[in-house]
Amino acid sequence: MSLGESSRPKFLKPDDDSFASDRDALPSDDQVTTFVFNAHHNLKLTEQRERLPIYKYRNHILHCLENYQTLVLVGETGSGKSTQVPQILVVE
Repeated sequence: MSLGESSRPKFLKPDDDSFASDRDALPSDDQVTTFVFNAHHNLKLTEQRERLPIYKYRNHILHCLENYQTLVLVGETGSGKSTQVPQILVVE
């Protein structure tokens, strides 16, 4: 083997388990859940949307989009940034 070959990175093929360790084979106690809590599931969809924090900023968001080239929205997880703003834009 020449000096150049030893310094080349090794690329793995798909499904190549040669790099796996013994730790990877041990069972995991981690439990994954897909449970999503929605306290307002019994309300109509429009009423659920109106209860999201982003809803009260709807007009302000539209105003900013009309007057500025760039808009950065910052909000808590679950506030409706990624689900409601695109819907507002499609309707308007």
